[in-house]
Amino acid sequence: MLSAQQVLSSYFQALGSKQMDKVIELIHDEAKFIILKKEPSDKIPLYGTFYGKEGVRKYLNLLEETEQIERFTLYKLIGNQEAACAWGNFRIKVNVTGKVFDSDWAMVCEVEQGKIKFFQIFEDTAALEEAFKS
Repeated sequence: MLSAQQVLSSYFQALGSKQMDKVIELIHDEAKFIILKKEPSDKIPLYGTFYGKEGVRKYLNLLEETEQIERFTLYKLIGNQEAACAWGNFRIKVNVTGKVFDSDWAMVCEVEQGKIKFFQIFEDTAALEEAFKS
């Protein structure tokens, strides 16, 4: 069975190569993904909590529709059999405004039976919100 660190690494690789079916294969049926804030927002489509494979698929579609990742740098990925965390920096272009922002980020995940069951990402939400302003 893959460790949480290996699963999160595979998630990054599949996401980076836009292999969405591979990403979904790594998601637990009872997954909970918290993207930046627990509650959804009319202003920032990515905010919210997404459940299960269909919820994660919805999040990934929103990500593709709203943002272009211009640079993704992974500084460190650590973990054990059950949990992993990673941090780094990225540059994102918001599609609706064309604005670009840089942010440090951190992610935590918990893995059960080789699949991501819990996932939460943190980034500079003030910079993100500014980039979404027209």
